Amino acid sequence: MNKSDPTFESLKKDPQAAQLLGDPTALKALLSSPETRKLVSLLSQAGGDSLQSAAKAAATGKPDALMGILNQVMGSPEGAQAAQAFQKKTQKP
Repeated sequence: MNKSDPTFESLKKDPQAAQLLGDPTALKALLSSPETRKLVSLLSQAGGDSLQSAAKAAATGKPDALMGILNQVMGSPEGAQAAQAFQKKTQKP
């Protein structure tokens, strides 16, 4: 990720995200985890080509499109389970 990217800059403002971004080993482990892969797969299926633009808009303070995709995914039992598994994976021990 380009460090001058506005998305990257907004992520650095969140303490948990900043800590993760500062630890490349932990970030790589999270990104390659089954929990992350499942959630990304479900988001991609639900959002299609609009997922990336929705994520970029959310990073600039316009979360509506991304929230719509997230709500769609979370509305299914599989999506809710994947989101819960991802959340557990990102919580501090």
